[in-house]
Amino acid sequence: MIHIFYGDDRLKSEAEAKKVLGESYEVIDATTLEPSNLPTLFLGASLFEEKRNILIKDLFSRKELYNDVEKYLNTPHEVVILEDKLTGTLTVVKNLKKSTEVDMKEFKKAEVKNAFLAFNIYDMALKNPKKALEMLNEAKETEDAYAMIGAFASSAIKNLKAAPNSKRNKNIVKELAKIDNLSKTTKFSENPWLLVESFILRLEKM
Repeated sequence: MIHIFYGDDRLKSEAEAKKVLGESYEVIDATTLEPSNLPTLFLGASLFEEKRNILIKDLFSRKELYNDVEKYLNTPHEVVILEDKLTGTLTVVKNLKKSTEVDMKEFKKAEVKNAFLAFNIYDMALKNPKKALEMLNEAKETEDAYAMIGAFASSAIKNLKAAPNSKRNKNIVKELAKIDNLSKTTKFSENPWLLVESFILRLEKM
């Protein structure tokens, strides 16, 4: 079966891919493929097993490839195609969405429901980390940790633009960039709030 997972939340789409494919799978970068490779990729068996688990990245960035996807809906393999974006007006995409042989899901990044609250927590963290943590604990009930990191970054960048020579503002923006990258790792995917809390605790020394 072919699964197409797309959207700006790559972390969630990759996590879903792992659920489908399990621990052992082939990873294919579509930039290395040509149309002539597709029959072997979708229909060819490996030396060790007939059914393969395959992850293909960014196939829909190549028109010469995605136009042929419909030819391989009968694949005996478990195939996941990961994309950041799909153009919904494409005839190919429309047909794939209608097909019962294709599992297509979109994964969007969460947004902060209360942007004013996120701003207040960040502002408080700059002055009183302990109080900010209290506010954060209440926000956990309704907010998303990844969205909170994004909101903090927006506030930090705004402060940096207002005071571009501030060493502290520069350090904070750099630290939030690191945290954003860490939040996408397996280690913190289960509890990204730990990253937010540790950032607040370290703000005083930045």
